[in-house]
Amino acid sequence: MLSALKGLATVRGRKMVEAVTGMLLLAFCVEHVLGNSLLLLSDPAPYRWFTETMGHALVIRIAEVALFALFALHIGLGLYMRRQHYRFVKQHPTKRPHQSMSTRLVGWTGIVILIFLVVHLDRFFIPNRFASEGSHADLYAMAHSAFSSPWYTALYVVCMMALASHLHHGIQSAFFSFRFIPARLVPRVRTTVARVGLITPLALAYIAVHIYIVQVL
Repeated sequence: MLSALKGLATVRGRKMVEAVTGMLLLAFCVEHVLGNSLLLLSDPAPYRWFTETMGHALVIRIAEVALFALFALHIGLGLYMRRQHYRFVKQHPTKRPHQSMSTRLVGWTGIVILIFLVVHLDRFFIPNRFASEGSHADLYAMAHSAFSSPWYTALYVVCMMALASHLHHGIQSAFFSFRFIPARLVPRVRTTVARVGLITPLALAYIAVHIYIVQVL
């Protein structure tokens, strides 16, 4: 963490920290897919066992604190870097580089993801973590109830599309910062990570749509 804070003093260091935190958050999303896949089962027992086990494990509680710190660092640094980028473009309009669609939209997709994160935490995390003593939030029932709403399901799918676009930009940019990966391996590793970055939000969106279809249609 100390080395990460020291890295914030330089542009290269900030890009490296942003890339590393982004990859760690992608790993969290992959874990989220594995857990949420249990929602596809008609039997709620496996998912309830999973969430209760994760919720009571001390190491998971510690990891949650680290995860929130990662989110805060990634979001704060991302907002700062976008502000610096917009300032540079405004001062040097003729030096604007060619950018992909995901890069041009990265600020907006980041805002969409941030809003979704707040809504998602309010709907699932807070009721689960701050349930009255002796009671437990039934996250299986809560998830199926949420995804029975066409509005929430549509919002979820749109946010997963924003996440896919955000990850596309982040993964492409990250490998310009990861100097520790041998150059000959960069194309293969980048392609593999890019596939994970695309499949992950698509899988999360599929789970939501599947639950909606099964329950409503």
